[in-house]
Amino acid sequence: MNLHPKSRLVVGCFALVTMSCSNSNVAQQERQGISSSKSTFTINLDVATCQEEPKHKSEFVQNIDSVASSRTIVSNSIPNHSTGAFPNSGNPNAIQPQNHSYLLALKPKYTGKVTSGEGYSFGVLLNGVEVDPYSAEFFQGRNGTNREWNINALKSSVNLGTDCNNAHVQPGGKYHYHGTPTAYLEALNVDGTKMVKIGYAADGFPIYYKYGYSDSGELIELKSGFKLKSGNRPGDGKSAPDGVYDGTYFQDYEFDSNLTSLDECNGRFGKTPESENEYYCVFTDNYPSSPLCFMGTPSDDFNHRMGGEMQIGGRPNGNQTN
Repeated sequence: MNLHPKSRLVVGCFALVTMSCSNSNVAQQERQGISSSKSTFTINLDVATCQEEPKHKSEFVQNIDSVASSRTIVSNSIPNHSTGAFPNSGNPNAIQPQNHSYLLALKPKYTGKVTSGEGYSFGVLLNGVEVDPYSAEFFQGRNGTNREWNINALKSSVNLGTDCNNAHVQPGGKYHYHGTPTAYLEALNVDGTKMVKIGYAADGFPIYYKYGYSDSGELIELKSGFKLKSGNRPGDGKSAPDGVYDGTYFQDYEFDSNLTSLDECNGRFGKTPESENEYYCVFTDNYPSSPLCFMGTPSDDFNHRMGGEMQIGGRPNGNQTN
């Protein structure tokens, strides 16, 4: 089956594929395209590049407590689909079972206020594998590390060992997604004919993959509204990065609401298979793929900083990636 007949990474073009959104600029920009500097952002949608079957059985249990209004997910973080080979040249770690439990709000509250996802995993998919879009790599200059410039894990300029699921492995063996989980979506038979829920965000809201309903009720492909900033970074190359904004860093992008019907957290209100109108989050195939922030209150079970340390992955020393 060709899982993504219409999926294609369009470098430097961030247009919403719809003629039905309330914002009148969106349709025009879909026809004309929005160009920007050459981007280093890359995403793998080729499931054929994942040929490895997990050596451990995937374990996933979901429990609903209607009295406490909570959802509990217990997982060993082993994917239920094929992966790339680990270790590999960009990621020296082997996939190992974990022991994770996540407590989520059963009826999450939309705050309307953005909570940054830095320091959090964004959520967990319905196979128990975490979504962790941010990396633990930052600009390294002569004056040391500048943590205000966070290196994007999904980029073509450096090999971070991600596979066809845009995922790799932490030193402790934890397999986790940074972007579109291609093989997982194929296993779910996602073909663009219906909305498919793939997981839950840390604030409890559902996560769907890139398809949603327009105002007229048509199922359309959604894209985020992020674009590269124009011009050059303000740094001197010693204490902060210089050079053109090219997507190497998360901070190279800015959100433009004219390009999309999604908000800056890749979320929107609309019809879903479970509700006539609810807030939900969307995985897209353009930057940033996984949402980067929350419109609700994230559970502490996804907070990397609980206990005083941020969980990191990738290489055991030097540059590290989450």
